Amino acid sequence: MAAVDNNKKSGNTNTSSAGNTDKTNSGTPGNTSGADATAFQAQVQELTNVSLEATKRSVQLRTLTTNLQTIKKAADERVS
Repeated sequence: MAAVDNNKKSGNTNTSSAGNTDKTNSGTPGNTSGADATAFQAQVQELTNVSLEATKRSVQLRTLTTNLQTIKKAADERVS
């Protein structure tokens, strides 16, 4: 029975340690959530700006490609 009691004690010790670790980890993000949220919002804003620039360039490239294809088709029709 002594071995059974030791297993129960080690189980309780591990549970207590895990509980303390979880409380420590949950407390840390609570203290820095304002700074983390601000950094996250800055990253989202930067990503939005980069995305808008990429979209503008994509539209310009598609417009240019369409215009060049139109000119090429017109030139091919003249040659034919």
